[in-house]
Parts: sequence; structure tokens; C-alpha cells
Amino acid sequence: MLIIPIAIPPYAVAYCYADLTDKGGILFIFLEFLNLEQFQYLLPSVRSILGAIFVLSITLFPYVYLIAKFSFANNSRKIIEAAANLGVNRVRLFFKCALPLGKPAIIAGLVLVMMEAMSDFGVVHYLGIDSLSVGIYKAWFGLGDFNSAARLATILFILAFIVLSTESLLKNKNEGKAFSFDLSEQDIKIFSEKHTLPFIIILCFTVITLLIPLAWLIYSSLSLIISDINVIEHFYKASFNSIMLAFLGGLLITIVAAVICFTQRLFGGPLNFLINFAKIGYASPGIVIAIGVITTVIYLDKKIIQLLKVINIENVGLIISSSFFILLFAYLIRFLAVAFNPIEAAYQKVNKKIDFAAINLGAKSSILFFKIHIPMLYSSFIIAFLFVFIDILKELPATLILRPFNFNTLSILTFEYASSEQLKMAAIPSLFIMFFAIFPLVLIHFIFKVKKI
Repeated sequence: MLIIPIAIPPYAVAYCYADLTDKGGILFIFLEFLNLEQFQYLLPSVRSILGAIFVLSITLFPYVYLIAKFSFANNSRKIIEAAANLGVNRVRLFFKCALPLGKPAIIAGLVLVMMEAMSDFGVVHYLGIDSLSVGIYKAWFGLGDFNSAARLATILFILAFIVLSTESLLKNKNEGKAFSFDLSEQDIKIFSEKHTLPFIIILCFTVITLLIPLAWLIYSSLSLIISDINVIEHFYKASFNSIMLAFLGGLLITIVAAVICFTQRLFGGPLNFLINFAKIGYASPGIVIAIGVITTVIYLDKKIIQLLKVINIENVGLIISSSFFILLFAYLIRFLAVAFNPIEAAYQKVNKKIDFAAINLGAKSSILFFKIHIPMLYSSFIIAFLFVFIDILKELPATLILRPFNFNTLSILTFEYASSEQLKMAAIPSLFIMFFAIFPLVLIHFIFKVKKI
């Protein structure tokens, strides 16, 4: 249940807690019911920088949780068990042994969270926080000043690059400090005491991160649907558009990532720099990617129009910019690393002697890829596709800026309804996004469980 919050869009959680803590919200009504109006001033509001930090923290923590959980469960487990058998207590075992060994994994998860937090637009825009992503949106759409938006995007890109560089330095500094790696399925309990306190803490955390937002989404959605069942019809087309984009984008990005990984495996070193440079797209906020893509595509469209005028074809509008293919191109830049990482990790587990044996037997590159690698790694390809599918479903800023005219997705409808303070209407597409994203999470869970990837 701690993983499911990754399926909830962060902006939907912001709508939930804003509705609960605003004046006249559920918490205020509850205090009035208890005749405790004098304590209403103690209720915190999420419409502040601290509120935005709170919302982003409870929605992005699965990035750190998943990576850290794998590290604590497998990396240097024997060392931790040995320290516990020598009488080290829990506190000292965590801070002196487990935490230093898990530091690289925690830093990797933290960098992902920082990237997502810097690129967030829906949460900070709704809560009224002046961030760079909001400044870019206002400069472009509010003031029509593209140059200012590009300058702000450059600053955001530099900050993302600094974070990535720092993470790379810390990774190299900590390289080789994990002394063992154990994938044993045996579950060894180091301490025999009851887990009542950890259970209570995790239960409270689950209530805050999952149950409260989910209950709010369901209640707000049902209250509208019961009064007017036809309201769901407004979201059919947007649901189809979201699933279509997520499916096509996931398929395209997974294919490109698989081809790149296969090429890297064949040719090795010379391509590593270019591949690492291509992966920087995930460190770039969606709104920065959108500006970079739209700038390039508009330039190409103008050149195409000039070329068509030479051959006496006029009154042709923007060709590439007005299609949804520009969205797929932006998704490819933004989420290539999401598909690349699990496929690359899977390739590292395949011994190159298999490739050498196949090549010596006369197998061509195409046969090696389609007949040997894909049957061995298909589950990793599926996982990469599902991860990208979830990210595209929730993506807001790039979709908002690059979408064709009159082309809505669930994330865009959520943003538009929330911007006009129609939170109950915004809850319905948010619930749809969560519903569509939970299925890939369930599939990923079973794939990990069955294949032990």
C-alpha cells in the first residue's frame, strides 16, 4: 500500500488537502460540530510553501522507498546480520551500519524526488507558490513573452544539471562501499520483538498518503455522479486520449530504449557519453522540454512553409506543431531514462558469452535481438513500458503546452477544473488517472514476484 501513492497525481492530493484545510472545509465543519470553533485557527493550511513541501513529500516518497527497500533488503544483508548477532542494538545498527551502506540508494531516490519537485507545476500552481515552472507558464501564456520563458527554463535546466552532477559525484565517492550482495529469498528476522510501533507508524503514514486522498476522490466523485450520472460522459474522450497517448508513448519509448541498450551492448564504450547525455531529459522538467521542443518544431514548420511557397503551395498552417506527434516526441525526450534504466539493468544480468556463442554460430544482429534477447528479457521490457505508461498518464505541463487544439487528456481536465475551483469535477478525472495507473502497478508487482527481477 505504500507504493500505490505513486499512482495518484500530486496535484490531486493538493486539491484534497486544500479542500480539507481551507476555511469552510471538512475540518472546520468537524470542529464546529464538536463546538470547538476556538481551535480553528490552529488548523494549518496547505496554501503555503510548507504545504507544497508536505504534498510533494507524501506523493513522491515511493521513489525513495522502493530504491531504499531493495537496498536494505539485499545490499550487505550478511554484514547487518553479523552486526546484529554481535549484539548491536537497533539504533546503532541503523545509523552505523545500514544507513551508510544504503546511502547510494537513498541519494539516487532523493535525486529523483528533487527532479520531480523542481519540475512540478500542478501542485505549486494551485497552491499559489511562485516557482520557476509557474513563472515559465505565466511568462508564456499570461504575458506572451517567450524569451523570458526560455530564460527561466534555462535556469531550471541548469539547476537540474547541477543536481545530476552532484548525484554523480556522490555515487562515485560511495562506489564500492557495499561489501556484499544477497538475493536470498529466505526471510530472516534479526530481532524477535513485536512490531507494534512500526506497524502503527506505517499505518498512520498510509492513512495520510493514500487513504485520505483516495476517500476524498471517491466521495467528491460519487457526490457528483449520483446527482447527475451523465457527468461521466464528459471524460470518455479524455480517458481515451490519455490511454492512447500513454500506450503509444510507452510503446515508442520502450522500443527506442531497447534498441539503444542493444546497440550499447554491441558497440560499448564510444556510445556511453551520448547515452548518458540522452538520459538527461528525465532530469529536465516537463515545461522545459516543452519549450525546447516547441521552439525546434516551430522553426522546422516555418522552413517547411517557406519550401511549400517556393512550389506555389500557400495557406498551409503549422503542420508538425498542430499534431499530437509533437507530444510523443516530447515524451520520448522526457521519459527515455525511465524505460532505459530497467532494460539496461536487465541486460547487465545477461552474460556476453551468450552473444559470442550466437555470433560464432552465424547469428546476425537481428536474430540475436529478436530470437535471443527479447525472449530472455521480455519481462523487463514490459516493466519499462508500464513505468512509462504511468508517467505519461500523470504528465501535465508538457501535455498542457504541446497538445493540439481541442485535444484534452484527464490531467488537463483536472487542471482546468481545479483552476476554476471546481474541485469535485476535478476529482473525477483524478480518480480515473489513479484507476488506470493502479493496473500497471499490480502487473509490475506480479512480474517482480514471479520473475524475481
